[in-house]
Parts: sequence; structure tokens; C-alpha cells
Amino acid sequence: MVAITVTLGLCWTVLSFGFFVLCRYLVTPISLLRPSPTKTNRIPSKPYIHTCLTCSNDQQWERLNLLVSWIHSLITGLSVIYSFWTYAPYMYNDLVTHVTLFTYLTCALSFGYFWYDFCDILSNRRGSEMTELLFHHVLTLIFFSFNIFRIMNIGYQMFALIAEINSIFLHARKLFHLYKIPRDNLVVRFNMFLNILTFILCRLCMLIFVTIFVYHDRYRLGNLNYIYVMYVLIPSVWIMNPILFYRVIRTDFFKRHQSKKLVS
Repeated sequence: MVAITVTLGLCWTVLSFGFFVLCRYLVTPISLLRPSPTKTNRIPSKPYIHTCLTCSNDQQWERLNLLVSWIHSLITGLSVIYSFWTYAPYMYNDLVTHVTLFTYLTCALSFGYFWYDFCDILSNRRGSEMTELLFHHVLTLIFFSFNIFRIMNIGYQMFALIAEINSIFLHARKLFHLYKIPRDNLVVRFNMFLNILTFILCRLCMLIFVTIFVYHDRYRLGNLNYIYVMYVLIPSVWIMNPILFYRVIRTDFFKRHQSKKLVS
């Protein structure tokens, strides 16, 4: 049996980073498939740092980034569902000390992905758009590092990764838009419904439960970890998630309804 150690977590994180770099190159041909070019006044982004991940075409980079993000969400989302199905009720009973090889490696996989995406965004974006994305990633990376290096609170991290189930549909929604697939398409409309449903269940409801559980386990999490999670991470996510939910509702339903009224 493989021992669960910090060295294993770090090795898996590095392998995860390399895996998503490989995914990036494998999906490059898909990112080149695009609708007829349209005139745009968008100013190309000039990143502060140029690396091997820097893409000269902004629209292609958006597709590349979202395709890789969708792959991560699919892998992680399915892993989370499998974990909660397989390890219940053991995982529910103690989110602080719970750890299995599968759940630990799932967390390390996501840790490697967020490092990859951090570097990808830094290599292709600048200004307020970059700041907003990197702020989320920095918060996530600090939270993950606490758990992976101490091999504790893995249950909480798996609970947080429930949000990736929603990200499957959230990223698909954006990909449909980038590839200009009509909103009236049955698959797109079904995805819109699943996106809203999973957003409520996997992000908003999850956040409520995590807030309650963290407060309940406040004396077991460790002082530094508890202070960071309860007073920095959770309040930040409570601000970001409702804003994101409002943007999705406004774009997918309010604007769509207004455009139909104008046509009629």
C-alpha cells in the first residue's frame, strides 16, 4: 500500500502541472476551430510576463484556457462524486482527519491544476481581468497548501471541490459562447438549466454547509488555518459566488428575455 506523505503530494502536484500542460497542447487543434472571423474592437492583451504558455491570439487563448479548465472540472467533479459515494459516511463524520490515497491525490491534482492556471493567466493577461482571476487562485492555493502539506482537512478540501461539478457546466456555457453555438440549441439550453441547478447546490449550498462545519470544528483546524479560512477565504467566496451567480442569471435569462421582447 502506498504511504500518504507530503513528498507524494508534491510529486503528484508536479505531475498534475505537467499533465495539464500536455492537455493544453492536445486541445490546441480544437482551439483553432473557430467560427467565421468577425470584426472586433478588442485590444489584444499584453501580459507582463512572457513564457512558453503565452499565446499571441487572445481568442485562441480563451478557448485553450477554458478547454483545459473544463477537463480539470470533469476529472475533479467525477472524482468528488466517486469519493463522496465510496467513503461516506466516514468522510462526513470527520472532515478534519479524513484522508485516503484517492482523496489526497484528487486534492493534489487540483493543486497542480491551479498552479498551472495561475501561470497560464499570468502569461496571457494583465490589468483588472488578471487581478480578479489571480486573486481567486491565490486564495485557493494558500488553502490547498495548508491541507496538502499538513495532510489534514482533506475532507474540507474535497467538500470545497464540489464546486467543480458546477464548473463542468459553467465552463461549457462559456465554450458554447466562444464557439458561437446558438442559445436556442437544445444542448445549450439543457446546459443552462444544469448550470443554474448545480450552481445553487454545489456552490451556494456547499458554502453554507462549509461555513457551519468550519465553525463547528474551529478548535480542531489549527489556529492559523481557522483564521485564514473563516476570516479570509470564506468571506471572499461569499462575495465572489453571488456576484458570479448574478452575472450568469443576467446574461442567460434577463438579457435573453429582453432581446425576445425587442424582437416581438
